[in-house]
Amino acid sequence: MIVKFSKYGKGKASGVLDYLLKEKGDKGALVPRVHAKVLYGDPVLTEHLINTTSHKSKYKSGYLSFLERANEISEADKKRIMQEFEAIIFCGLECDQYDILWVEHADKDIDEAHPVGRLELNFVIPCQELRSGNAFQPYYEPADQKRVNAWKNIINSEVKTIQGEPLSDPNDPERKRLVNPYSNHAPRPTPFDVKTYTKKDADKDEETIANPPSRTLLEEAIKRRLLLDWQNGILMNRRMVLGRLEEWGLKINRGNSEKTLSVTSSKLTDKNGKPIGVRLKGGMFERGFDGLRFRSHNKEWEQAVYDHRISRNERKQSDEELLATGIKIKEAYHQERYRSSATPESLVSDKVLEQELEVAEPATTETYRPSLRPRF
Repeated sequence: MIVKFSKYGKGKASGVLDYLLKEKGDKGALVPRVHAKVLYGDPVLTEHLINTTSHKSKYKSGYLSFLERANEISEADKKRIMQEFEAIIFCGLECDQYDILWVEHADKDIDEAHPVGRLELNFVIPCQELRSGNAFQPYYEPADQKRVNAWKNIINSEVKTIQGEPLSDPNDPERKRLVNPYSNHAPRPTPFDVKTYTKKDADKDEETIANPPSRTLLEEAIKRRLLLDWQNGILMNRRMVLGRLEEWGLKINRGNSEKTLSVTSSKLTDKNGKPIGVRLKGGMFERGFDGLRFRSHNKEWEQAVYDHRISRNERKQSDEELLATGIKIKEAYHQERYRSSATPESLVSDKVLEQELEVAEPATTETYRPSLRPRF
């Protein structure tokens, strides 16, 4: 399971809600989306809160994405995952201080053998603290990423499928790739195979790099040429990768992260003449890239070390400490920021309320309840 937050969130609610709940029908009109269902929350309330807020950031959306199919994870575990996610996002807040909508998608990678797609738990959070109406930022990467990643790692280590199998671990060395072969909003390319990659193909890619017709084609050409150089033992560390990119006339942008590189070509610009950046993702573009680690025999050794019981226990202990510390910090921040939004004094005495609850205790239910009501 991975956690992704969207960069969008300043427009009307219809954009995100139509994507989550609707799709185009045969005649082009929007119809209810197949394999989508609301698990928790009220779409009408969420839409109203987003559209009526005056804050610049109106909502934060994202998803929890699983390799497992939607019917391979129990409803109880889905509920646990959603509850715990809310607990690490809304640290220290009461349930009437925020709103969240959860929508399940099960339409990814469907085929004849798999009529139910991979599980995605999508969420939408209005950027408003509901008691005060003040702005609320659910996720700010520099402050929140470590806490969210620690929780993700714990969930991946603890939750099992209905068949008793562990969830897929995105940090597993076996899953680490030299380059990310997928570009945003682009069809999946044919997997790179050095055996079928001819000199003619290499020359064509170098021409694409020299005179890029589009961002996507430039990105894919760069990755294929770098993979060829790695296969031939030429590019074995980050310095060599940077040198090759500069040799092709590409500019390395400043401010690159630990995990990615961003480059621009003077031949690829937007309508204002500004160079368009291409972000390169994968092990080859990480700051500590060592090409030898991706050789098959070394990956097998790393896999064995990663799977060892001591390594698993050490990772879990570190994640639990990071999560506990992160929650404590975020709780203090929320309580200080929204201190004026303390729970208002009850109009009914505690004694009267207790008597009413004793008279008719509601029956338990397994259904999800909408926001602004008792939790799950």
